[in-house]
Amino acid sequence: MDRAILHDIRNELAVATGTIHAFIDGKLPTDPNSLGRVLAALENVDSLLTEFRSTIRPPEPGRERLLQAIVEGSPFAQIVVNQSGKITLVNVQAERMFGYAREELLGQAIEMLVPARFRRGHPHLRDSYNEAPSARPMGGGRELFGRRSDGSEFPVEIGLNPIETEAGTFTLAAVSDITERKRSEELAGVRQHAAEIQELNDELAAASRFKSEFVATMSHELRTPLTAIIGSAELLGRMPLDSRAGLHVATINESAEALLALIGSVLDFSKIEAGRLDLRNEPFTVDAVLEGTAEVVAQLAREKGITFHTYVDPAIPPLSGDADRLRQVLLNLMGNAVKFSDGGQIVARAFPVELGSEDVLLRFEVQDMGIGIAPDVLSRLFEPFVQADTARKFAGSGLGLSITKSLVELMGGEVGVQSEVGAGSLFWFTARFARSTAAPQNISLKNVAGLIVSNDDEFVRIVARYMDAWGMRSHHVANREQLLAAVTGDPASTWIALVDDSDGDRRLADVIEAVHASERARIVVVGGESLRKPLRQSYLFDAIANAAGVERADLPVPPPAESVTRSSTDLPVLVAEDNANLQALLKLQFEEIGVPVVFASDGNEAIAALAAGNYALAFMDCHMPKMDGLTATRAIRAAERGTGKHVPIVAMTANAFAEDREACFAAGMDDYLAKPVRLNNLRAVLERWAPITPAT
Repeated sequence: MDRAILHDIRNELAVATGTIHAFIDGKLPTDPNSLGRVLAALENVDSLLTEFRSTIRPPEPGRERLLQAIVEGSPFAQIVVNQSGKITLVNVQAERMFGYAREELLGQAIEMLVPARFRRGHPHLRDSYNEAPSARPMGGGRELFGRRSDGSEFPVEIGLNPIETEAGTFTLAAVSDITERKRSEELAGVRQHAAEIQELNDELAAASRFKSEFVATMSHELRTPLTAIIGSAELLGRMPLDSRAGLHVATINESAEALLALIGSVLDFSKIEAGRLDLRNEPFTVDAVLEGTAEVVAQLAREKGITFHTYVDPAIPPLSGDADRLRQVLLNLMGNAVKFSDGGQIVARAFPVELGSEDVLLRFEVQDMGIGIAPDVLSRLFEPFVQADTARKFAGSGLGLSITKSLVELMGGEVGVQSEVGAGSLFWFTARFARSTAAPQNISLKNVAGLIVSNDDEFVRIVARYMDAWGMRSHHVANREQLLAAVTGDPASTWIALVDDSDGDRRLADVIEAVHASERARIVVVGGESLRKPLRQSYLFDAIANAAGVERADLPVPPPAESVTRSSTDLPVLVAEDNANLQALLKLQFEEIGVPVVFASDGNEAIAALAAGNYALAFMDCHMPKMDGLTATRAIRAAERGTGKHVPIVAMTANAFAEDREACFAAGMDDYLAKPVRLNNLRAVLERWAPITPAT
């Protein structure tokens, strides 16, 4: 019915329109008949429209008001959109949410509320929904955003519902601003992440504490026997010994000191990781450190047929710094050079780069003729746990060079390496040290000429430099003709022939025989127990001076060994120490100083001894069975309260961390003496807390 009427209306309108246009264009005569035809057509259209209106049911005002009431009463933003995407109805919540007045929204495309980055695809999504409308959330798992009148975006959730009306199908969109919920979710995520990080940090802290406790325990256990070794070597060194025995004692002491430095390196690695490594500042001489370190690995080099040389430039003055850290770096580089070499020679050098008025920058080199390092490894060699592939057959943790790099940087220097596979390596580093207040020795052997009899070019260069620094005139001779030319051409009153017999070179037999036959030259042989490679400057100097017959009074007088003042005090010292070997050693050390000593084997015995007798001072080991030194000290201090009595207590422990020292003071101890215990350090503590008077 409706469609038929619409069809008739279209036809009548076409007729009326054509008649009117023909009349206007003059194609119809302007007579009453023509005008009648036009009016008749219009009346037919009007009649058909009246008939069409009668077929349409009048609107239901109550239904529209109900929909409007539902939309307005919703706590959410409600927007009604027709199938063309035009907004037909909004509530006050939508106005507030998007920042538009109702009049600004009605009749506008819904895309005005969609961010520009999503507008292009939105009509397609709307058409897809209109093809099969249903009640469902919009987005399908995608994040949705709305756009406010000021252009700002905010996250939303949208629920879609189709509404069937007489005027067609509409879509009701319920919009929720989820900004606060998103923030809460993000905050919850951040809190969860923070909780996970905290849990991980707690685990790492626990692991770090366990590692520190393990390292500290191992350090304590290793330092305890080292205390006996170093202390015994020190006591032996005070006894009258021949040169060979003295050399053995010196080697024992150097090796023990090197091992002590290695134990310290394990602690240092932990401190480096935690950023808590500090350097000491004490006087030292470079030749003593470098040559002493070389002696530690020299025997292994000899066993492998490696010639080992050391050279310390005599221009280097006495310095002040951390000699143990320097020794640690040198020992690592020298040890690697010996480990990765099967022959040839190794040369360790030290020479100044800058000689300032207050500090000195030195360069150290350790050069070998070993297996070398591949180029792809060189750039990573100083990282932890990195080793060259060619070195896998050798033992090692890969930590040494990493620690070396950290220590060198702490000493104000840098480290590097030059290497070629199969041709050896040269490791170098620089370090800056303060000048020491100690005056350098003015060594002079004037009027003494030296004949260097050797085919070892490096040996010749090193010895010639030393001789020149001591005021000698040096001559390298490798045959009779050179020997004769040197002796006749130099008017020196005293000749010293330094004969290198360390490798038994037969090519030197003729010149050695000529030296022996010469009445002018006195011979010093290199290769025996007392003078061997690598040469120590002080040993070489003493050998040449003795051979030249130079009186000791004419030589620089070395500072005498610090004398030990003996005590005549009657009050004994209490030592709480559970290790029987250390008790025996400490007894000898206290006897050397002249202080009577009483021993306790644990904290309980120490408490009982102090309660029963009078003691000038108490030394307390921290790790003891039954009761440790810290617990014992706290008990002693508690018992002293209100009595006016206070016995000085000194921690005597192998614990090496700064926090261990702090724990000792917190427990009530007065001082701290680290193991291994050396006589001078022991005497200094006694002087502080129980002044020693010389025995008469």
